[in-house]
Amino acid sequence: MAFLVGPETLLTGAVRRAARHTARGLPQDFSITVEQPENSVYGDYATNIALRLAPREKLPPMAIAEELAGRLAADRSLGRVADAIRIAAPGFINFSLARKWLEARVRDIAAENSASIRAQREKRREIQIEFISANPTGPLTLANGRGGFLGDTLANVLQAAGRGVTREYYVNDAGEQVRKLGASVLGAVGYQVPYSGDELYRGDYVRKLAQHLSIPAPRQGEEEASPTLIAHTAREASRLMLAEIKRVVRKAGIRFDSWFSERSLHRQGLVSETLKTLKRKRLVEERDGALWLKARELSGEDTLERDRVLIKSSGDPTYVLPDLAYHFEKFRRRRFRRVIDIVGADHHGHFRVLRTGLRALGFPVPEVIMVQFVRLTEQGREVSMSKRAGSFVTLEELLDDVGVDVARWFFLSRAPETHMDFDLALAREQSEKNPVHYVQYAHARCASILRKAEEGHHQSALAGKRKLARTGSGAAALHDSELSLMRALVRLPDFIARIAATSEVHHLTSYATEVATAFSAFYRDCPVLSGDTATTQSRIVLVVAAKNVLRDTLALMGIRAPERM
Repeated sequence: MAFLVGPETLLTGAVRRAARHTARGLPQDFSITVEQPENSVYGDYATNIALRLAPREKLPPMAIAEELAGRLAADRSLGRVADAIRIAAPGFINFSLARKWLEARVRDIAAENSASIRAQREKRREIQIEFISANPTGPLTLANGRGGFLGDTLANVLQAAGRGVTREYYVNDAGEQVRKLGASVLGAVGYQVPYSGDELYRGDYVRKLAQHLSIPAPRQGEEEASPTLIAHTAREASRLMLAEIKRVVRKAGIRFDSWFSERSLHRQGLVSETLKTLKRKRLVEERDGALWLKARELSGEDTLERDRVLIKSSGDPTYVLPDLAYHFEKFRRRRFRRVIDIVGADHHGHFRVLRTGLRALGFPVPEVIMVQFVRLTEQGREVSMSKRAGSFVTLEELLDDVGVDVARWFFLSRAPETHMDFDLALAREQSEKNPVHYVQYAHARCASILRKAEEGHHQSALAGKRKLARTGSGAAALHDSELSLMRALVRLPDFIARIAATSEVHHLTSYATEVATAFSAFYRDCPVLSGDTATTQSRIVLVVAAKNVLRDTLALMGIRAPERM
């Protein structure tokens, strides 16, 4: 069946049609907002479009609201969705959803196994999301996990909205940090390396890499590691480290379509090609034996920007040049139309110069989502765990402690640009106090009700389930808790559409909690497997629909929807 469209999207389309007739010459990109009012007494949805058009049209907001309301009332397609359109001072237009439309939409959700998020997938993958992309020089950190769960979930949502998506991990396997890993491994067994102790990687994992590579201690008089030995050790150690990263990524339930190697940029000549283009456009200059990108001159009014080294005096490129080449490859070679880069907040300065360089080259600019760092807390105090990796807690340690479902939920529950305190005590809680378990319990309760119906103890319920696709919600008056649950269930497509446009995946946890709360109130107030046949059948429809929506919402976040708890 076709992708279900949510009420917010349907109402927004109707308001836009009415506004174009009322305000001639309204720009196509004029922002129109339809949202739930804070007080439900005003209806299910409201728009402030009249207030926003008033200055443009030089008319009182209430006069514009009256004209818009008249046009909306005459819109036949809207009449099936909203059965009440009212205006309220100083110029709001309020909508109440039609019960028949709600019932029909809930039946659709219940009748289709995953009707709430099914969409026709684009054949061509036009969106690329690059995330995690941690150097293969150490274990994944908590911040890597936060960005990883964000990227994985965003890709799920975009695919649910019908978009073609490529999930990519950019492997920085050709730079100075990889050489430092090789030197660190050699230093761990006694070699002298051309780095100070503060520059080297530390932790048990470095010693384990040396053991895996069977690197013996140096012979007397051969303690100094040669550049060739460092380079060879770096390649082998980073290969092992990347395999370890892939293992933890699988454990976390994060999926990638592509692992793109920085070395391949050099092999394909893209780095040298990008450098030639920069030189041809006179975007670089030589200074102090190095080659610099004239970022300050190119950035115009950005007084914070400064020139950046592209090629060091040693002849080695910095990370700026390969990153420019990588984005050239994304936009010009693979022709992605939308590129989303999810990076740590410590990359802010780097992406500022990357944007400057890409614009100067005439390339598109990626969307950048900055992910802030994570602090583990317990009873309000910062805590540490067993720190096998040196000076930080690994993602795998957290997964082993609280589980994948809990980790994903907690990381996804906050906007990425906000600093996050990860409450270990709450995460370890096995009751409904834990927000992810609260939602999972609601799904398991739905499953339990349906099992009882199928066990034959409630023949009326079983008959209702058999007639699911063609049985209405009944002509009898509905309890407020039934209506509240129905209103919540039909909103998932709106959340998918909004997140696909804004990348704000943290709204999914709020929505899942909203549905679970509405279902809990329904379960409390409305006995499902008792009463007359019509009531039981209509409530079974609601239970099946709630189960589908909870499962689909959890699946978007990569979280299990257990049948029993």
